[in-house]
Amino acid sequence: MADISTSYMGIELASPVIVGASTWSRKIEHIKRAEDAGAGALVIHSLFQEQIELETEELDEELGAHGEEFPEALSYFPHMEHAGPREHVMWVENARRAVAMPLIGSLNATSVGEWVRYARQLEEAGCNALELNLYSVETNPDKTSSDIEKQALDVIATVKNEVSVPVAVKLSPFYTSLANFARRVVESGADGLVIFNRFYQPFIDPDNERADISLDLSRQEDTRLPLRWIGILSSALDVDLAASTGVHTGKDVIRHILAGAKAVQCVSTLYQNGLGRISEMNNDLAGWMDSHGYGDLEDFRGELNRRNIGDPYAFERAQYVQLLMGHRMDTFAV
Repeated sequence: MADISTSYMGIELASPVIVGASTWSRKIEHIKRAEDAGAGALVIHSLFQEQIELETEELDEELGAHGEEFPEALSYFPHMEHAGPREHVMWVENARRAVAMPLIGSLNATSVGEWVRYARQLEEAGCNALELNLYSVETNPDKTSSDIEKQALDVIATVKNEVSVPVAVKLSPFYTSLANFARRVVESGADGLVIFNRFYQPFIDPDNERADISLDLSRQEDTRLPLRWIGILSSALDVDLAASTGVHTGKDVIRHILAGAKAVQCVSTLYQNGLGRISEMNNDLAGWMDSHGYGDLEDFRGELNRRNIGDPYAFERAQYVQLLMGHRMDTFAV
């Protein structure tokens, strides 16, 4: 049978299928089931910069609430740290003891701050790698693209200096020059890129006149955007790539490896079909490899990326022009 193991950021995975950051990691039982189903790794649910900073602020306010009335009372309290993020780290320690598969800690941050020390704590808790999730909605019209990108690159470099484990960066597709920014992310020390972060958008409910925010699951067709950019970036950068968003089936795994990915992350399909879906995806991948005569993933990885595909313009604007110019009106209802 085909060997579906892979190496991602220097970490050996039994399968390229990774359980992405989600509520699946909030129960040890689920983490064990994911390992039993054949997951290559699992990303622990995110520790947020706001979560750390807010709890620190709340603790400071509580300790200083009566400082003006009884200033000497402040000396009664020893130096303390808030428990929330520490509980997160303890959860990672528990998960590490429960399973042997690689665990990836997730940090969701927008700027350098005191939270950075938790990167080291996650490493010490047993994470084999870290994933930086650069989710930021910039609404300040005075902030330039250069400011935004520099801030993100500073976060990456600071975390890399803090830990010795590999660091992946989860990108969004909304950069003016994504290929250039991805290159600078790698130059800042990133060992891997996760393509892409999925933004959750508000929706307007006109009946109740309010903005609703809901967690919508991805669809299989959503994987086309990461597929395109993995095909482009895998031919341009020396970095490990993982696909995220819209990976629902074994065929999706195959598609991304053909485009140049080292691994894929999935969440929505597991919510819809259960953790047993991982075994199905692994079996579909291995069966396809056997039928095509491939012994391991390196035999076909990147076979259809931008450099190797017969038509390199398929990933670029020419594809858009060809599709629109090629449609005939008689194919549509009028």
